[in-house]
Amino acid sequence: MKKFLALTCVLALAFSTTVCAAETVVPAKDFPILDKLAEEVDKSLPEYTSNAVCEMDGVENIATIAQGDGCVLNGQQTKATFIVDKVDVGAIRYAQKQADAVGGTMLTVVEVTAPGVDIVNAVVPFTVEGVKAGDTVSVFKSVKGEWQAVEVTSVADDNVTIKVDSAGIFTFIK
Repeated sequence: MKKFLALTCVLALAFSTTVCAAETVVPAKDFPILDKLAEEVDKSLPEYTSNAVCEMDGVENIATIAQGDGCVLNGQQTKATFIVDKVDVGAIRYAQKQADAVGGTMLTVVEVTAPGVDIVNAVVPFTVEGVKAGDTVSVFKSVKGEWQAVEVTSVADDNVTIKVDSAGIFTFIK
């Protein structure tokens, strides 16, 4: 019996497999079920579809953020997908200092990438919780340890559209 159990354990270890899941950003209008799924786990839709939500000591009221619909690349409307990811605590503290330096409040800070997409001359809408039409929103990108201003093309209710020339860490400041 001991040999049987030992053999079973060895086989389980030798033939076990890892299950991996890919993370994707899906436009909510294409899959209305996402609203229901988000509600079931007590999250807002942007919070459910994007993992760029941070809560930690000294960081409060971080706005949820996700890519919006209607990316424009080189003047053409596309279905390009941008990935919006969490950043580490160092980047959050760095973004807070930038917000203080410009006299604003940090809404959020995220890493934006677009694998397989040439994002030169991109105009990307982001859904940013709590932004209202007419708000003054500044966006900065970290480039080699320095914050550089990013052109904000429009601000609407829960929406900020910016010009993006490359992937990187972006902070949205109100």
